Amino acid sequence: MTLGEQNRFSRISLFARHAFKYYLVGTSGIIVNLGALYALTEYVGLWYLLSSSIAIYISITTNFFFNKMWTFRDSTKKQRAALMYVKFIGVSLVGMGIQLGFNYLFVEKLSLYYILAALISIGIASSVNFVLNRHWTFGIKL
Repeated sequence: MTLGEQNRFSRISLFARHAFKYYLVGTSGIIVNLGALYALTEYVGLWYLLSSSIAIYISITTNFFFNKMWTFRDSTKKQRAALMYVKFIGVSLVGMGIQLGFNYLFVEKLSLYYILAALISIGIASSVNFVLNRHWTFGIKL
């Protein structure tokens, strides 16, 4: 194997490792998100989109800390945590817009149960979040 091939393999391996960890953290975030969404909607009585917004923010925060400490720990030494958190929030707002838009579409137009709509919407938004966070927030070249 040439040096160029080794470097390419190393980048692909790192990408796969980051993706696996990111989505594992994301799975815990889904549990946090859906739990908060359900509690805020059913027990507090908030409108499902307002509950979803709050739930997304809660899961964004927990996901940031897990991703910083575990998923991307090999690349977070150069930046301050506060700056990374601001970047993570910025990227996550894009994902939040995608998620809320699809939530609304699935519930209001397709009559899906709001929890199912949220789960599907999370899946749609998560790929965008991974690529943007990996590159911009955690500074890993594409």
